[in-house]
Amino acid sequence: NMSEEEYTGSVSDMKSSEWLASSDIIGLGDVQVTIESVVKSTNVKMDGGKTEKEIYSLKFVGKDKKMVLNATNRKTLAKMFSASVKKWKGQKVKLYVEDGVRNPKGGSPVQGLRIKFETKGLE
Repeated sequence: NMSEEEYTGSVSDMKSSEWLASSDIIGLGDVQVTIESVVKSTNVKMDGGKTEKEIYSLKFVGKDKKMVLNATNRKTLAKMFSASVKKWKGQKVKLYVEDGVRNPKGGSPVQGLRIKFETKGLE
């Protein structure tokens, strides 16, 4: 028989995807994370059901979900830490949600997960 209980956790735990989405951090402001590694995954079945041949993502220290690296965030990281990916390891960055991001599927704009650099004491 069915049992029910109140759930007060995070939205990110409600969706079993291994990929971080903007809905996981919405309303939390800037979320500081530390880059543990860059992961290359092949033949990945995405949430929408289509299979991507190759995906690069960021693994963060202490976090289960990885963040898929799109072109925008790749460029941001390269600008911040150089084009040498191994220099990204151990860097602290902030994740935030940006509104009005172009929808890759077409249609109305969506929210996108973005990265910015944590500048210490300069904000």
